[in-house]
Amino acid sequence: MTARILVVDDILANVKLLEARLTAEYFDVITASNGPDAIDICNRGLADIVLLDVMMPGMDGFEACRRLKANVATQHIPVIMVTALDQSSDRVQGLESGADDFLTKPVDEIALITRVRNLVRLKVLNDEMRMRAATRQELGILDTATQAAEADAGRGRVMLIDSAVRSAQRLVESLSKDHQATLVSDPNQALLQLAEDPHDVALVSLDLDGADGLRLCSQIRSLERTRNLPVIVIVDHGGEARLMRALDMGVNDYLKRPVDRNEMLARIRTQIKRKRYADFLRASLDQSVEQSI
Repeated sequence: MTARILVVDDILANVKLLEARLTAEYFDVITASNGPDAIDICNRGLADIVLLDVMMPGMDGFEACRRLKANVATQHIPVIMVTALDQSSDRVQGLESGADDFLTKPVDEIALITRVRNLVRLKVLNDEMRMRAATRQELGILDTATQAAEADAGRGRVMLIDSAVRSAQRLVESLSKDHQATLVSDPNQALLQLAEDPHDVALVSLDLDGADGLRLCSQIRSLERTRNLPVIVIVDHGGEARLMRALDMGVNDYLKRPVDRNEMLARIRTQIKRKRYADFLRASLDQSVEQSI
């Protein structure tokens, strides 16, 4: 699955490096050297994914991302921050500005390609639903932008699946300040509860005692009732190979241990907002079919 990737960086060598890697995977690459040019390209509908450097003169990447996400015409375009900054506070700032993911320089090639492919698949699905919802709006049936914005508000339901109960309980306490959070240590019980009782996000540890976290992610993706549930995996340092398999499987995001609680909350907010927007578009499509019949 190909896509048009916009690479934004004021350093030509960085642009050429990313362009070569992406072109080798048969993506179409366009480039910009500053934030205003990147915003203009996105406004003209020329980009499917944005790889956005943070440290740029004038308008930095955080501000460019905020402007893209504040505009109804461009807010659906996935943005991946690419930067030399590696502090947790920088990742949180990027996510709070609306970024969909965050890569640290030097960029790992496998991680780059896997993330881009994952976001491309998501965007293709959302674009199809957005097109159908826009048709309804043109017919005066629905105010898509207003109702989608309303769907973003409110607390979310989050399930943490982790057998390390003591450390997991501390994460649940942090989550409970903003969301309705539950802890389940048995993956079979977790899968049953997720199928019967809708949630907004599943946090899955890949290192479960006596169980395979990857298998649980696969089962969540294969069941019809949980297929569209956002999944964030938690991985230990040194588990990069399993993480790449999880991302290729279609999990939405990841956290590394020790888990930074502010980053966790920022990533969960991003996934809940994205899920509710997709749910709104999906419900709009169902209403269209019913009214057509």
